[in-house]
Amino acid sequence: MQYFPDNLGLATDLLLHAEIGTVESRDEYIVVRTPDAPEYFFGNMLVLQQRPSVSDLKLLEHDFGQLIGTPPLIAHRTFVWPESADSVVALDTFVEQGYDATVCRVLVAHPGAINPVATNSLVKVRPFALEQEWDDWSRMQLAAMPDPTDITSQRYITHQQRAYRSLIERGLGNWWGAFIGDEQVGSLGLFFLDGIGRFQTVITGAKHRNRNVCKTLMTEVIRLSAGRSHRLVIVADETHHAGTIYEAMGFRQQGRLASVCQAPRNTAAR
Repeated sequence: MQYFPDNLGLATDLLLHAEIGTVESRDEYIVVRTPDAPEYFFGNMLVLQQRPSVSDLKLLEHDFGQLIGTPPLIAHRTFVWPESADSVVALDTFVEQGYDATVCRVLVAHPGAINPVATNSLVKVRPFALEQEWDDWSRMQLAAMPDPTDITSQRYITHQQRAYRSLIERGLGNWWGAFIGDEQVGSLGLFFLDGIGRFQTVITGAKHRNRNVCKTLMTEVIRLSAGRSHRLVIVADETHHAGTIYEAMGFRQQGRLASVCQAPRNTAAR
């Protein structure tokens, strides 16, 4: 694997970005661009080798402008780097500078080591096949965002759908839906790169949470995709409870991903 073999979350992120945009090494950075989606904050970013200090910020922002872009086309700034499983990550100084900070756990499992968990017999799992299923997916994704009516969010979801469908057309994986009757109650993507299966955007509809939809969806997708990978990778925000579900299924933490992102709305905080 070309980048970050010790952090499969970041490594598979970059493999996916290379399929839908561009990834190149430039000096001490890995430069990720998605030219047809300039508002895709985590598709136009600088990947760092290690955690920066706030004293690096001026240089990082300058280099971001040179390598990724500046307003009006690129109105955000995003920096991402790997962290070890046990490091202490304090990013308050970046938040004070108008950045949103996130730390995610990188969870890895062997497909054959998945534990049996409680499932919901009403939930049926199948890959998307109809346009209506993608329309429902878009609505569910937007409903989970802070402002579903925001045009930037809508353009982002449109781009993500287009990108995922292009990966599916090239035989790299599928988007799977969880259905109760004809209603889509959850979904996830699973794509295969270099023998690794990487999950994307696991979601359960708001009114169907706490009904084992996620566990059913994950369990069935892993079963139906048997033989396509020797490792499965999922990345979960440390502040979200989903990580405990994945650990109950047999996933184990390998490392972490950290990021700071200054969205356009936050630039005035500077």
